[in-house]
Parts: sequence; structure tokens; C-alpha cells
Amino acid sequence: MPDIMLFVSFFFCISLCIYSLRFKLTPLNFSFSLFTAAAAIYALGYAFERMSVNLESMLFWSKFQYIGIPFIPGLLIIFTLCYTGYGEKVTCIRSLLFFIVPFISFVARWTNQYHQLFYKNPAVFNSHFGPMLSFEAGIFYFINIIYLLYALSYCTVLFIKYFFKTAFVYRMQTLLIMVALILQWFTLLIYLGGIAPKHFDINPYMFTISAILYASAIYWFSLFNIVPVARDVVFDEMNDAILVVNPDLQLIDFNKRCSTLFKSINDKAIGKSLEQLFVFQPEIIDGINNFSIAGMEIVLETDTSKVFLKLSLKQIKIINKSHVCTIITFYDITEQRMLMQRLEKLAAIDPLTGVFNRRQFEIQAEIEMRRSIRMNTPLSVLMFDIDHFKNVNDTWGHQCGDQVLKEFAATIAANIRDVDHLGRFGGEEFILIMPESNRKVAATISERLRQAIEKMILNLDGNITGITVSIGVAGRWNDENISIDSLIKYADKALYAAKQNGRNRVEID
Repeated sequence: MPDIMLFVSFFFCISLCIYSLRFKLTPLNFSFSLFTAAAAIYALGYAFERMSVNLESMLFWSKFQYIGIPFIPGLLIIFTLCYTGYGEKVTCIRSLLFFIVPFISFVARWTNQYHQLFYKNPAVFNSHFGPMLSFEAGIFYFINIIYLLYALSYCTVLFIKYFFKTAFVYRMQTLLIMVALILQWFTLLIYLGGIAPKHFDINPYMFTISAILYASAIYWFSLFNIVPVARDVVFDEMNDAILVVNPDLQLIDFNKRCSTLFKSINDKAIGKSLEQLFVFQPEIIDGINNFSIAGMEIVLETDTSKVFLKLSLKQIKIINKSHVCTIITFYDITEQRMLMQRLEKLAAIDPLTGVFNRRQFEIQAEIEMRRSIRMNTPLSVLMFDIDHFKNVNDTWGHQCGDQVLKEFAATIAANIRDVDHLGRFGGEEFILIMPESNRKVAATISERLRQAIEKMILNLDGNITGITVSIGVAGRWNDENISIDSLIKYADKALYAAKQNGRNRVEID
């Protein structure tokens, strides 16, 4: 029965070696495959040693085991470093350093007949478990054991530290590997402490249990597909905020971006329901509970700016189709949204003067006219034309003409209400729509604007000058239903009259 256990251990270890090589070759799975191959050689060699009945055969299979045994500590260290996030330490030179002691042990064991420094006085010891190989350990044997103890202790400490800092969702995977390591560690202590039967090596037997634990980490927790190291490097550095919740919508993981966006998301939030965490943001809960509106956008107000987020949900299922968890992603679309707003602004704003272009003004004017009719409130339209603007272009050039247009628009904008809408109608013509303004208000404002333009002082290439403006006014001042196009025509007609009557004046239709 014990010999069968050794072959089972060999089978598990060699299977893990072959399985790990099916994945994309990385330092992590390559070191793991070599580690399990070394353990398989150890188990197989000891199985045949146990089946041997004479000293010569036992010594041969003992030597065979040392093709794998010395290299187990170094491979274990490399695997642990890669898994726990210290993969950058696994350089070619450092890897060679990890195998100096193993290589010395390997050479010492295979050349022992010449120096007797690994062991001496080998003999066959008859016990209740059958014939066993006995020997007196030499200096290189103890060096090999000390290095193995160091490697197991070092790796166990690294895994324990990593266990407490890694995400909750990955702790079971890490725990399985830790248990396998600790099991090997205590088995070695039992063997060295003489608690096990004399000359009976229990270490290769325990590789069966360790291999099962490693297999569990690989199969159930996708050791080589989803490695916590990748999670720490990629998951935490993503610009998108990510939450991982269980089927009961309790938080089990999150990344750094999520904790910066939502003050309620921190280490203490693990295990809490999303309804508790987003109690002041019910729209997020609605989006999560109702998959039909997944993809909804939300806006977060920060101390300095707005953040636009798009909500997305993805259920993760295992082979039997049962729901394991849901990944909730808040895609940061702030740049896209800002770009769209800039494009919308460019489509609506006259690039020279910064006021509405004609198309956008007509849209706003139509909205205000409908509101005026619906609410039965007055509405006024003012049409502006800069007097003798052609002379500006002819005298000082088009750049000075552009300067006049910009300063004209800025002066008008500075003397109207926030609810008023100013637009460039074409060339030097501008138009203003004033909601809830009757004839008297329109006349007063028009005259004030005319005077403000008349008082402007312009410096055109060192030449101090001024301009004047003609204004035509029309409005919906009674209860009549009139279109905005008709109202603009009336204002244009009044503007024509102002120009015909001497310019720099206001005419009301």
C-alpha cells in the first residue's frame, strides 16, 4: 500500500507538470511545471527504492531521486516570487544563484563514492515496513536539508504576507497553496525530528496531498488563467472602476479607481450590500437591479470637476452554469463626453465671436417662441447691423474687421440678461431674442445697447476709432400666434428703416 501511494504521488505530480505546460509559457507556470516534475522524480525514485531488496539497487534509485530533490527548493522559490508579485526579481543571474546549492548537492550525491561527503556506511535496514536504505549523513546532505528548510520557510512567509494583502476573492487560491507548503514543511520536520519510523522518508508520500491541493488551485481557481499578480498589476491600475459582487450583491472585491470615485468603497466595505454602499446614489442600484438599462450613464460631481461614467454588468458563471459573481464596471467616458460637448459647442457657436451661430440661434428662437405662445408671455427680437462695416475692412483689413466683430459681440453680451440669446445672423448682422420682454422693455434695452456700442473705443492697429449700430425691433407683444420666421422678418424690416433713416438709431416695427 505505501508503494502504491508513491506511484499515486508520481502520477499527480507528473500530471500537474504536463497540464501547466498547456498554458502560455511564463516564469510562473514554467517554474511550477519543473517543480512538480522534480517532485515526480522524487516520488518515483523512492517507490523503486522501496521495492528494492538489495543495497546496490537501493543506492541506484536513491541516486535517481537526486535528479529532482536538490532542485525543489530553488524552483519553489521562483514559483513563489512570480505568484506573489516579485517576478521582476527572477532574472537569469538571480535564477542561477537560486540553484548554486542545488547543483552542489546534485554533484555531491552523484560523486559520493569518491569522497563520502554526502553519506557514508550505506546498509540495508530491515524494518516492519520492509528493507530500507540506511546511511550516515554527511556535510552536503545537511547543506541540502538546510536549503530546503530555508526555501519552505521563506516561501511560506511570502504567501502568508500575500494572503493578507490580496483581494478577498483570491484568498482561497492562495490559502490552498499555503496549506500545501506548510504540509511539506511540517512533514520535513517530522522526518528530521525522528518522529517518523527510522529511515522511512514520509516526504514523497505527502506530495500526493500537496499535489491535490495544487490541482485544486489550478482547476477551481484558475491558477494560470487568473493569477492574483495579474490582478494587482492590471486590475488595480485600470482607469475604469470595477466592483465584484456575489449573487446577493454583497461586495467581495474592488479596484483602486473604484475607491477613489466612491468614498463608501474601502476595505471595510467588503461583505456589505450595494444598497448600503450606494444609499445616496439610488440610480446605480436601479441600473444594477435592472439589466435592461445596463449601459446607463451617471455623472459624479467631484471637488474640482465632473466624472462621466457608463455602467456595465457581466455575470460570471462556472461550468455547471451556476452564478458565481457579477463584475460591475464603471467605464470612465469623461474624455469622450467632454469631446462630444466640445463638438456640440463647435456646431452651435460662431467660432469668431463666441455667440450662437445662425442655425443654433434659430433653434433657440423657436424654443422661446413656443414657450411664449404656451405661457402667453411677450417676446422681443432685436436685429443689429454695424454701420459702414465695409469701410473697416477696406481701411484696416479683415483682421481688424474680425476684431470689431468680436468686441461688438462681447459688448452686447455684457449688457443683456442670462435668459437672452444672442446670435450672429451673417456678416456684420447680429440678432437677439429676449423672452418675457414687452415693447417698452425692448425699446429701452435697444437704446441702451445702441449707446453702449457708440461709446466703444477700438484700437485698430494703433488707430483709435469707434463704431455705431442700427437696430430693428419687433415682438410678440399681444396675444397673436406668430411664427419666429415672421417675427425675424419684421425685425429685419425695422432694421432696414433704421439704416434708411440715418443709421445709429433704433426703429420698432
